Amino acid sequence: MMLFVSSILVLSISAIMLLLTAKSKIINACIFLFSLIFGCILFTIPSLDSLIHLTTMKWRMHSNMPIGEIFIGIDPLSSIFLLSSAVLFSLAGIYGYGYLKDSPNSKTRVHYAFYQLLLVSLLLVVTAKNAILFLIAWELMTLCAYFMIVYDDEKSAVRNAGYLYLIAAHAGTFFLWAMFLIMYQYTGSFNFDQMANVSLPLAISGLIFAFGLIGFGVKAGFIPLHIWLPHAHPVAPSHISAILSGILIKSGIYGILRIIAIIKIFPEWCAIALLVIGMISGIGGVLYALGQHEIKKLLAYHSIENIGIIAFGMGMGLWGQIHQLQFVSIIGYAGALLHVFNHSIFKGLLFLSAGSVIHSTHTGEIDRLGGLLKLMPWTGHLFLIGSLSICGFPFFNGFISEWLVYRSLFEGALNSNLGVLVIISTGIVSLALIGGLAAACFSKAFGVIFLGTNRSKGHDNVKEQSWLLLVPMFVLGAICVWIGMFPSTMVSFSLNAAASVYGKPLSSLERSTVIGPFVTVSTLLLILFCITVILFLLKKRATRMLPARRAKTWGCGYHEPTSRMQYTASSFAQPLLSVFRNVLGYKTKGTGLQGYFPEEKEASSHIVESSETFLFRPLFSFIEFLATKLKNIQYGHTQLYLLYFLIFLLTLLTWKMN
Repeated sequence: MMLFVSSILVLSISAIMLLLTAKSKIINACIFLFSLIFGCILFTIPSLDSLIHLTTMKWRMHSNMPIGEIFIGIDPLSSIFLLSSAVLFSLAGIYGYGYLKDSPNSKTRVHYAFYQLLLVSLLLVVTAKNAILFLIAWELMTLCAYFMIVYDDEKSAVRNAGYLYLIAAHAGTFFLWAMFLIMYQYTGSFNFDQMANVSLPLAISGLIFAFGLIGFGVKAGFIPLHIWLPHAHPVAPSHISAILSGILIKSGIYGILRIIAIIKIFPEWCAIALLVIGMISGIGGVLYALGQHEIKKLLAYHSIENIGIIAFGMGMGLWGQIHQLQFVSIIGYAGALLHVFNHSIFKGLLFLSAGSVIHSTHTGEIDRLGGLLKLMPWTGHLFLIGSLSICGFPFFNGFISEWLVYRSLFEGALNSNLGVLVIISTGIVSLALIGGLAAACFSKAFGVIFLGTNRSKGHDNVKEQSWLLLVPMFVLGAICVWIGMFPSTMVSFSLNAAASVYGKPLSSLERSTVIGPFVTVSTLLLILFCITVILFLLKKRATRMLPARRAKTWGCGYHEPTSRMQYTASSFAQPLLSVFRNVLGYKTKGTGLQGYFPEEKEASSHIVESSETFLFRPLFSFIEFLATKLKNIQYGHTQLYLLYFLIFLLTLLTWKMN
């Protein structure tokens, strides 16, 4: 445990040094990169030890602060989140150095410091064993993430996105305070260990779950609480977008799982609520993504989709736990936790790849790109690996975690009554629909950005990025393929972490029934991969012997095809979006061409964000109206404010006397 504490000290001290010391960009970069990598190595060691040996490590330090003591600990549940943080934070940090090295030194120095502090706060969130320490770390994480988002604060869109994130995050924190106060009221302690030893009435545990679902759901990005997410991800630097999507929103998932691990006994509606949220967030996220024209906003909505998949696993895990179906529960939790790790890897890869494109072309608008695979082959192929992973294709890591989620749903369907069977069956269909729509969405994204021909002038001289940006992407891509081809290690880790949530590990026989098929599938995939490589080499040799003739693609009868004669992002997605027009609020502007010699016309399409338009904007308008009316009580007279205090004190005295 001392290694973990040492990593906290290394990262914290380096953040202070960056804020207070050198003006040299080289020295700042060395302090940042060395402390980041060294700190990540330090806390990875105890995390792996906990996952391998199913151990729990604790560390206490007495404090005179109101929290009573600083109490942290590492168990298999927190270790999964620590492991994903170590991988993505270290790689995104290296990428970030290359991404921002041409920015002003004063700006990058502060950015590096808050990057370190964000990691420190995340480490404390997932290891805190005391509610007050957890909330302090949670608030520090919120503030550090805000400063990461508003890096380009001279732009109004960036500032507005930052404000929206702060408002949403603090609204969620209000529910977390209420949740922990209720837990303290019934357990008499803020320490998680003592809370776990007290049995709560079902009604109270259900209320705690509801408050936690809202408070943590805001951070996780559950629909309709996701309002901040599609605004914050696109405006942040690309490596920060990767951190927000890959790590930060998972803190909400961790919070829900930690509350489940503490209380354990919940009413059945809690599990059903998670399944329904999984359906809404999964399908809604991918449909919203289909209608996006900006690459990072598209990826942001896919984060919501994958949070929905994680919610499926958590829902089945909780449902199995409620009905004491250990196998169903642990498989569900394991699928959710493995998808937490997998999503951090492939979504990090996708955001870094998108950042590489934006860094080279200075635009993220999909319809202004095209043909980049010839100019940026490494970025293009790594984006393709991330795309295949997020769609759940075999050979890649997304397939493994989604397989576990599917299995938990099927195992649950075999052990449920008719009412729950309908919900689980709907969940299975929804998960399949999510996979199909995700494949369509990334066919659009990859095809329009990297295939075809260039759509904008000035992109012909685009070139591949430096090794500082490519190496982190290569490592993430390699992890995607490694888990997809040899999943046994990560599946075993996720089963151990799931056992810490359920409270009891699977037997050796049950573990073998889970891991065994993956070994068989890995062998078959490896054979298939070898056959594919052999066929590719034979094809390459054959094309050398018989050179292929090259000609222009048929242009549908047009004599001189242009870059305009290819699919745009809008036209590619239009048939699918039209099917869900009434659900999405899919709007089109402009009419089609008519006649043999049509006049020039314009057409556009967009999706109405229902949660923002019909729920939160009216709510914000009402709050603004109310605040305008209430500001009249602030006249600026001290005597009047003293009168308010007197009325308040008299009210308290009257209440206590009664």
